[in-house]
Amino acid sequence: MSIVKAKQVERCIEYLPMQGCNLALHAWIPEAPKAAIFYFHGLQSHAGWLWEAGCQFAENDVAFFALDRRGCGISDGPRSELAPVEQMLADYRSAIRTVRAKIGDDTPLGLLGHCLGGSFLAALLADPEFDTAFESLVFCSAWLGKIHHTLPPQKIQAMLREQSDELWDAGLKAEDFSDQRRYVDFIDNDLLATRQIKASSRARLVEMEMMYLYQKELSRNTPSIFISGYEDPVVNLECAKKQYLSLFGDLGETLELATNKHYLLYTKVRQRLINQVSAYVSSHGYNQHV
Repeated sequence: MSIVKAKQVERCIEYLPMQGCNLALHAWIPEAPKAAIFYFHGLQSHAGWLWEAGCQFAENDVAFFALDRRGCGISDGPRSELAPVEQMLADYRSAIRTVRAKIGDDTPLGLLGHCLGGSFLAALLADPEFDTAFESLVFCSAWLGKIHHTLPPQKIQAMLREQSDELWDAGLKAEDFSDQRRYVDFIDNDLLATRQIKASSRARLVEMEMMYLYQKELSRNTPSIFISGYEDPVVNLECAKKQYLSLFGDLGETLELATNKHYLLYTKVRQRLINQVSAYVSSHGYNQHV
């Protein structure tokens, strides 16, 4: 008997016009999706990093969408610069409305934020103008409130006043992201990766954290999970989990996978993570184990 491998779902790219920019929405959509995920990428990465993950989510019958933020990946916008927080949130609101319209009201939608993408997701949850329905939340290797946890108040205030275009290096090392040489080489040679941002853009990271750090109703009564490795060279996991649980309370839970690298999708636990998240979003956040 021969085994016929299922045809790989190809990535589709749609450009969404948003206030002077065309932003790239990447999508991997199976024939009959049982759920969908909207992915928030981090500071350095972009949707082009998801060439394997997007296909594997689709193989699990989960449609997978990722938006390149302004100035990231193949989206329009100035490089090495973050848009004002209000603009970034408006972009995400519009993109998620587009995704909801594509999948319909009956398909469960999960929102997934990786690393700094978790902060963008948390800020969006604190935005009263965000009103698109979703059913579950996933935070992956996300240090919520990192700036406020690592810098004294006087330095944070100085960051908020910063207007310089001088470039600030985030100090991210490919070896911290993956233990596999092919991914390390890809990150090191990725011409679209964001390695530096303007000093003035760091103020926007502070403003974004301020939106959600002291919120009491961030969960929106939605099941959520925080997934990470057992160690992370980029994230202080003890601090990150404490902040996560303070925001999501009884509706939050944590899961550790067997890796000590940061970008779980470029490690040996990728398929476990994808299966876990696929099951989680497909069951509205109530079936956590695969």
